Amino acid sequence: MASIRINTTSDTDRRRGPTWLQGLATATVVSVFVLVIIGGVVRVTGSGLGCPDWPLCYGKVLPPLEYTAIIEYTHRFVASVIVGPLILVTAGIALARYRSDRWVWVPAAISVPLLIVQGLLGGVTVLTHLPGGIVALHLATAEALLATCVFIMVASYRTPILRHATQSSSDSYHRWAIVGALSVYAVIVSGALVTAMGATGACVTWPLCQGQAFPMNHLTAVHMFHRYVVLVLGALLLYAAWRCWNGPTQRGTTLRWLSIVTVATFVVQIVVGAATIWLDFQAHWRALHLTAATAVWTAAAGMAIVAYLDVRTTRGATGTPQRAVQDGQ
Repeated sequence: MASIRINTTSDTDRRRGPTWLQGLATATVVSVFVLVIIGGVVRVTGSGLGCPDWPLCYGKVLPPLEYTAIIEYTHRFVASVIVGPLILVTAGIALARYRSDRWVWVPAAISVPLLIVQGLLGGVTVLTHLPGGIVALHLATAEALLATCVFIMVASYRTPILRHATQSSSDSYHRWAIVGALSVYAVIVSGALVTAMGATGACVTWPLCQGQAFPMNHLTAVHMFHRYVVLVLGALLLYAAWRCWNGPTQRGTTLRWLSIVTVATFVVQIVVGAATIWLDFQAHWRALHLTAATAVWTAAAGMAIVAYLDVRTTRGATGTPQRAVQDGQ
């Protein structure tokens, strides 16, 4: 009687050892995160026109020894000398050596045009003298680029956590994780629009706005709308983190730790946001506010990506067998 031996483990399912891609992807995530924070410092210190031309600074390669010019030039230097080359090299390695793994090469391919768009938006922002809408779009693109780099990093380290388990169709924790991450992105964009519309300092008390839950003035209404966005979408994020935590133990510790980090950074972000208002919108608190928001976004994106790849790699491992070999009588 013939026996059938099934091999359902692909090369990408095996645990990868340390690779150049892992190190580069990790360094890229850190550098993009730092770049976003420096961009926030540029904004809160009013240094956006520290170099009024682009790509040079006052027509020169090096900036003058002036406070705002040095801050703006630092942002450009990190973007062009550190972040840009790291993204290009990471994408090049991913496309050259991981073409059989779409979870690596697809986000790598997306990161390059995002990088180009981000650089062009930076130039347009300066040359058009910092219009609020372009500044907000510049930040939104930077956060999208950060998430794309996080995807590459997670995929380069990926080991299917549920390889030998059967995925339940009723378990939608990965969908909730994606919804939670998108909620954070929407919160960041709404906050950027508050700044773009000049409504940052419209409400000087917290949690209410001058003692009102629904202020009628235009700017105060814009500011308060952002707080309600945080309240509603923050609840979605917390529920998503709970779903990722409160599931089968086979999901492993990575997803659980990411859910904890996501909740912790979200709580810190709320506290920093309140402190920013209570302390009269000081520049360093506003910069910290953006830093905390970006940390929440990074953690939530990582949680969503890990959850999504867990499900996808599990389905691939428990689906159609990749090879069947007949061993004889």
